[in-house]
Amino acid sequence: MIRVEEYKLPQHDLPSEKFLHPKKVYLPLSQHIGKPSKELVSLGNLVDEGELIAKPEGKVSSSLHAPKKGKVVAIEYFPHPVLKRYKGITIECQEEEKKYFRTKDPSLLDKEKILQIIESAGIVGMGGAGFPTHIKLNPPKKIDTLIINGCECEPYLACDYRLMVENTQGVFGGVEIICKILQPKRVFFCIEENKPEAIKRFNSSISIKKYDLPSPQIVVLKSCYPQGGEKQLIYKVTKRKVPSGGLPFDVGCLVQNVATCFSIYQAVYYSKPLIERLVTFAGDSLFNPKNIWVKVGTLISELFEQGILQFKKELRKVILGGPMMGIALDSLDYPILKTTTGVLFLSQDRIDQEPEQECIRCARCVDVCPMGLLPLEFVKRVKRGEFEKLDEVFIKDCIECGCCSWGCPAKIPIVHYIKVGKLYGTHR
Repeated sequence: MIRVEEYKLPQHDLPSEKFLHPKKVYLPLSQHIGKPSKELVSLGNLVDEGELIAKPEGKVSSSLHAPKKGKVVAIEYFPHPVLKRYKGITIECQEEEKKYFRTKDPSLLDKEKILQIIESAGIVGMGGAGFPTHIKLNPPKKIDTLIINGCECEPYLACDYRLMVENTQGVFGGVEIICKILQPKRVFFCIEENKPEAIKRFNSSISIKKYDLPSPQIVVLKSCYPQGGEKQLIYKVTKRKVPSGGLPFDVGCLVQNVATCFSIYQAVYYSKPLIERLVTFAGDSLFNPKNIWVKVGTLISELFEQGILQFKKELRKVILGGPMMGIALDSLDYPILKTTTGVLFLSQDRIDQEPEQECIRCARCVDVCPMGLLPLEFVKRVKRGEFEKLDEVFIKDCIECGCCSWGCPAKIPIVHYIKVGKLYGTHR
């Protein structure tokens, strides 16, 4: 674990805002781990808000819905923040906004019906991974411990915190639904100490015993990085170690992000698919950092065109996500995805552009690696083209948290080499 500058103010303490009327939305068919969705609409079709426009394709996939009522004006390749360019659906939106009313009582639904609702709503992990939630909530092994991840340890990001403060009831409602599915013996709510209001509200919700949760407990953790890592959280609260190449269910645990819990609540209670999310927009180039509810598919550039965001310094770098694990973008014409937690706008003052130097074998990358790996060995083998030897040093166990690159005095972009190694190692 490392201590990094948080840069979470002022967005951390400001109430969230809404921008739910984009002119167009751009919806890539790949917004999750697994196979992309298969489009169900054609050019010129009129669609309603919440209408299914792409169905799951294959076992690991997810549904995609129209975030706004409008007309399909394109089905083509356009910029994708992860895949560079990918096929997607463009909808020209109407101003009309759909209202969602409570439609279901989860107590009357069985496990299979709830999982079907979650699958139909197109919910994926919203902490950044994007694994289809209906699959994750149907593990092949018994789960005795449910861990709710409210750490949000990446610098700048504050959307999960605002969600926990402003929508406590919805988060707990989603957790209650998950418990109905998994039947765990205990529930841990993990929150970092820099989120006092969320801790207060969660403690209050547990004390009134309004929700049917098995042995709920708040775990307050130190503010450090990557405290919110799945395997790190599991060990912190249970002392169980997920084996190399294993998954949380191998040790009887399941970790769920608070935003995903809230989306489950909306899907089950209100029949609302995953068509919008809370996103942090921050950075020293921005005049007005804030957290905004936006429709999935909204272009980052439109937030500036509509005056929702403004610059105060010359922009030199845009990052989708946090600064440790995020992806640098080459323009503002990229859409918000289901997995987008934040967008950062940085000036020259916040960019380290020192050139890469030779490794001095100081082992700082080893010291800070939360997985106990040897990052310098990954770099050495990738540079030599020895991709077949990467499994010998357990490259697949790397969570790409960025601690090694952060601590490297030689400024070696270690995570970049790791990503290259994983890519070529998979396809060799």
